[in-house]
Amino acid sequence: GGTGSPVPARVEEIFCAGLILPRYVGEFWTSAQRAGHPLHEVPYRACFKPELPRFFITRLTEPGDLVHDPFMGRGTTLLEAGLLGRRAAGNDVNPLSRVLLEPRLDLPLLEEVAQRLCTLDLSGDARADIDLSMFFSPRTESQVVRLREYLQGRKAAGRDDRVDRWIRMVATTRLTGHSLGFFSAYTLPPNEAATPAGQRRINTARGQTPPDRDVAALILRKSMSPLRAVTEEERMTLAAAYQPQRLLCGDASQTAALPDDSVALVVTSPPFLDLVQYEQDNWLRSWFNSLDAAEIGQRLTMSR
Repeated sequence: GGTGSPVPARVEEIFCAGLILPRYVGEFWTSAQRAGHPLHEVPYRACFKPELPRFFITRLTEPGDLVHDPFMGRGTTLLEAGLLGRRAAGNDVNPLSRVLLEPRLDLPLLEEVAQRLCTLDLSGDARADIDLSMFFSPRTESQVVRLREYLQGRKAAGRDDRVDRWIRMVATTRLTGHSLGFFSAYTLPPNEAATPAGQRRINTARGQTPPDRDVAALILRKSMSPLRAVTEEERMTLAAAYQPQRLLCGDASQTAALPDDSVALVVTSPPFLDLVQYEQDNWLRSWFNSLDAAEIGQRLTMSR
């Protein structure tokens, strides 16, 4: 919910560096607690559950405080901060982060999404500029390409709005996955895209060919649960937390847009260094959003 109470914990006192400090002890990731707001349900590699930032935000900040995540990923900390009535600031070297987060702070209405999808003409026989036949049927690929062209055109003309951004976000997360709710044939979980060669092996092993999917219908279906779950109070609270200029893309040490001493709390998980291949796992999402995955990869820190 929008207000949220702290996750239960007992408080102990510890002596550290000449100070008596509180230490909170308790479980904050039980099965009963893993029921975050449906807006959090966006797949991304190495993301944490919203109960983690909530544990700290509710104890260490007040409504209106600025909460920052310098490695924001899918934006869990920022979204949870917004739901709790705090202001949100974030940064990530990967521009996909903003694609995934911004529409969940600047929310459209479900009716607006449905109406926009009805106006889209995704018919025709369009083909991608790369071989995607191992993932999509010809009909589905054409719809994906036409949707990509529409979103590119709207953005290039400066006409994209919160409805377009929501559709872009949902489509980005529905490209590939392992259920009927994705555009692709059965493949790896949606937070890690198989390589084309890897997908051919999956298709051969399963004896499958990519099925036809209705792209617009799947986007609308995936939009229903999160947008219907949002109360009017939450919508207003998130709108108050959202400032486009505080969603940054670059080196986490160079966030000049955030004034000194403006941040009340940082809750973050740094990159997983050489354990998660962010470039490879997001190559298809990067293509859909007209981003250069290799160029993004050069900016990512990969070190032991």
